[in-house]
Amino acid sequence: MSILPRITTAQSLHGITVVSPSGRRIGELEDIAVGVTTGRVLHAVLALDTPSELGERFYAVPWETLTLDSAHDRCVLNVPVETLRAAPALPTADAIDHADPRLRKAIATHFGRYPNAA
Repeated sequence: MSILPRITTAQSLHGITVVSPSGRRIGELEDIAVGVTTGRVLHAVLALDTPSELGERFYAVPWETLTLDSAHDRCVLNVPVETLRAAPALPTADAIDHADPRLRKAIATHFGRYPNAA
């Protein structure tokens, strides 16, 4: 039985493996940002296994770029790894201010889509 049921909590997704479409491990799901007034998942924070060339390890990506693969208990990141590594990054998960509109704009600018703010 999968550990990824159809309905779950954000906390239970923490630490789930994130892979490329080819199945190569990229890292883990670190956090999920939810718009409180809309109930919409806005973005996910990934912790890469290997830091970028600049040393950053944490990246915020639009939730829509991830697919939950319950058959293998993992998430698939549906963007090229090169696109992820060129995305806005932060050195620590604590440095991420999910409510900062500049973060949402940076994600939208880089990935080209993003749901409306909460």
